[in-house]
Amino acid sequence: MNFLKKILLLRKAKSSPFFGEFYQEVDLNQKVKDTRFVVFDCEATELDVKKAKLLSIGAVEVKNLEIDLFGSFYEVLKSDEIKGAEIHGITREDVEKHGKEPREVIYDFLKYIRGSVLVGYYVKFDVALIEKYSLKYFNYPIVNYKVDLFSFVKREYRRGMSLDDLIKELGIEIRARHNALEDAYVTALLFLKYVYPNGKYKLRDLPIFM
Repeated sequence: MNFLKKILLLRKAKSSPFFGEFYQEVDLNQKVKDTRFVVFDCEATELDVKKAKLLSIGAVEVKNLEIDLFGSFYEVLKSDEIKGAEIHGITREDVEKHGKEPREVIYDFLKYIRGSVLVGYYVKFDVALIEKYSLKYFNYPIVNYKVDLFSFVKREYRRGMSLDDLIKELGIEIRARHNALEDAYVTALLFLKYVYPNGKYKLRDLPIFM
């Protein structure tokens, strides 16, 4: 854990007038099983974070090492650019019918993840994408602790693996890959597979970072 990075991030986050609404400290000495995790995924127009437009965010809560589907989060954002529909399945009609203003979605998501540890597969991409918007609208960096499921997978298989490859490896049946909420749910299932045996350990014992 890079505590200097945490100090610098918190200093920047505290300059935001929304700091009190978005931030809640998480104790690294608490047990893993007592931690609220938010497993999330984003769909975007492309993989270059600097150019990408965020199209949707999907997330599920993991509490007491169980997935709480009633506490899920899913929103489509309004966007003037829709690319990659053959991958993520989000059409211009979807955006026009269900899309919300990006500022509203990011605000709701930052409230949703308050006091949680974020989990994703290659999570740095999704964090960087959302942070691009959170800094624009609220001058607020994503200061939650984070866990990348990829680190567990690489430890077990001794190699990198895409989420698609891992799903095939484990024989998991899914309905709609590259839907943000479905991907978040599948990632949560995989996360529980790896983290459940560590439930009685302290949060700081996981491969956690800022």
